[in-house]
Amino acid sequence: MRGVWVAAVLGVGLGTGTASAQEVAETQAATVRIQSFSVIVPDYDVAKQWYVEKLGFAVVRDSPFGNGERFLMVAPRGQTDVGIVLQRPRSGGAPNDVMPDYTDRIGKVVNVVLVVSDVTAYASMLERNGVTLTSKPAEMPWGAQATFRDLYGNSFVIVGPLRARAPGG
Repeated sequence: MRGVWVAAVLGVGLGTGTASAQEVAETQAATVRIQSFSVIVPDYDVAKQWYVEKLGFAVVRDSPFGNGERFLMVAPRGQTDVGIVLQRPRSGGAPNDVMPDYTDRIGKVVNVVLVVSDVTAYASMLERNGVTLTSKPAEMPWGAQATFRDLYGNSFVIVGPLRARAPGG
């Protein structure tokens, strides 16, 4: 069963529901990691301030690359290997431009999932920072969960234990 799950997650053999030995071997030979994903925002600085002040994130990288564009990645403090790229939509570009206009995606469902050690504590910190939860911490079949939206309406899911375990417990 685990092999089928791994194959499905990696996109191997999805047409038939099973992965051939060659497909699995090829997938295992190449390592794949997620580095980042983009959340479309209309303003770099406003979004950066919100993610840092409200979520407690840190700026991993903020580098300009011409024409007012920036590579701006934020992540939970202490995490630098995977992050959220705050990407501004482009407008007025050439038809074959590599960076399309994503204005229509601002505030659309993204469902960013954040794994935390204590859903209740993190949700409380968010509320103290002025973030409105769209669902309060609750036990689910997969663990505890709470949800909120960023300042543009992008949805976030917080998952993990409802409360952190006591040391030695």
